[in-house]
Amino acid sequence: MLASDNYVNGDNNVDIQWRQHSPEGSRQYLEINYEYCSAQHFLCPGVITSLDSSMENIRSSTSVLIAFAIIVVVGLFVQALQRLLFGPLRTIPGPWLNRVSELPAALALLKGDQHLYYKSLHDKYGSVVRVSPDEISFISVEARQEIYGFRKNGLNMEKSPIFLGAVGAQDGQTGVSLAINENHNRQRKALGYLFTNNALIQLENLVTVHIHKLVGILYAKAVENRSVDVSSWYTYAAFDIMGDLCFAEPFGCLEQASATEWSTSVIQLFVGATWMQGIRRISGVGTWLESILTRLLIPAKATEWRKTHLNNSREKTLRRLADNNRDHADFMYHILLNNEIKKSLTETEIFLNVASFISAGTDTTATALTGWTYFVCTHPPVLMRLVHEIRSGFAQEDDIRWEKVRELRYLEATLQEALRLFPPSPASQQRIVPPGGAIIDGQYIPGGKTVAVAPWVSTHSSLNFYEPETFQPERWLGENDKFSNDHLHASLPFGSGPRVCIAKNLAWMEMLLLTANLLWRFDLELDTEMYKEKNELWGLDGKMKPMKVFHSMTKPELWVKFKKIRL
Repeated sequence: MLASDNYVNGDNNVDIQWRQHSPEGSRQYLEINYEYCSAQHFLCPGVITSLDSSMENIRSSTSVLIAFAIIVVVGLFVQALQRLLFGPLRTIPGPWLNRVSELPAALALLKGDQHLYYKSLHDKYGSVVRVSPDEISFISVEARQEIYGFRKNGLNMEKSPIFLGAVGAQDGQTGVSLAINENHNRQRKALGYLFTNNALIQLENLVTVHIHKLVGILYAKAVENRSVDVSSWYTYAAFDIMGDLCFAEPFGCLEQASATEWSTSVIQLFVGATWMQGIRRISGVGTWLESILTRLLIPAKATEWRKTHLNNSREKTLRRLADNNRDHADFMYHILLNNEIKKSLTETEIFLNVASFISAGTDTTATALTGWTYFVCTHPPVLMRLVHEIRSGFAQEDDIRWEKVRELRYLEATLQEALRLFPPSPASQQRIVPPGGAIIDGQYIPGGKTVAVAPWVSTHSSLNFYEPETFQPERWLGENDKFSNDHLHASLPFGSGPRVCIAKNLAWMEMLLLTANLLWRFDLELDTEMYKEKNELWGLDGKMKPMKVFHSMTKPELWVKFKKIRL
């Protein structure tokens, strides 16, 4: 008999004097409080007592968690009541859910439908709508001036901290688009000359080189009777122009007939920035929740897009700064010339601003041109009048110069109308009301609250425009009394006030020169045969279908036939 057999079965009063592990395969017994237990069957009363104690602890912890959850729910309920019934914005109309939660506005932003959602709210509630607990949306011209303009009483309104530009801070420094107060004024003065009329005349030849290259490519397509996706080709041209202006190096998109990794990253990073803004609406800025949601919801590619753009911009900027050849009178030439005298910008600020020029001045211009092409092709009387103005105004191609195209009133009107209906940057640009509050469109808004004018909503509102959904360039010419009550300043696609787009004049030069060259050389029409299905995404009847917005307006392929009329 094994020693392990000498146990007293079930007698808790006998003190077991030995402890011995049986050989492999035998049952094992351990002394616990003068009790034996079978490791095989787990019948030890002492262990059961221990388990009971653990279960009690779990029940206690569960009670704490339940109590905490109740406190959180009650807290949220009280907060919702406060926002709904007692907060300073309680009298401003809006859906009850928007008045207590950021979720509806955040979801609309993430889905690319913010402009459509806000329009539905303004159509229902009027010109002033509470779109979230602390944000008010406006559509009037008066509100735009108070929010974005130079304010006579009090500080100008700065950007909301949830705004995430295409180019963020580096080494504690920002470019002009994110700079505030004196830093913003200093940088804007240092860069302002680049976009004056005198500077544009000097830059014109750099721009026209790439326009003529595009015209040559389109001519070859026309000879082959091949339709062209202008959405892509305008983008290629815009990137090559801006690359030449910023770094004396085009991107090579026109030559390759395709987007580069860099140009693709610039377009995509706006999508990533929109996702981040949606998250920040829910989480706040710089919180642990923002970090968690960013890791969970933002794909790694979004970070790579930003890195690609910043790294390439830094590399190209440093190379251009080290180039002693000053014959190429591009942006950097003028920046360096000014900086030698005034030392206005640091090397990091130069790189950040040039990176911003690339991100802000490429896809936006291409988007505007694509929208314009769609509208003139779907409105034959407009196209006929436009062609007459351009072809009667220039005897030869070399006559199409900046100083001349600026005088083409109808061409400018068609571009203005296209920008009204299809603004490249249609998302709300939020501003923070400064301390002391402000009266906006008759409403007192306390300091610290967020306000904005939704550009696309404003330009599609019957409160601002007669027949707002229709393409009618004549409204910009003062030729018809039916447009006499239009608020033309409700359409400001380049912004207004101290943060008006610094490159506005350059964008106008590019658009006017390119469109004039195209219509002087070609007849245009949408391809409604081979590419009918793709073009239907826009709407073949001239009534543009809604597009998605991820900071900037998305633009599907638009296939156009170019018919040559000149050699």
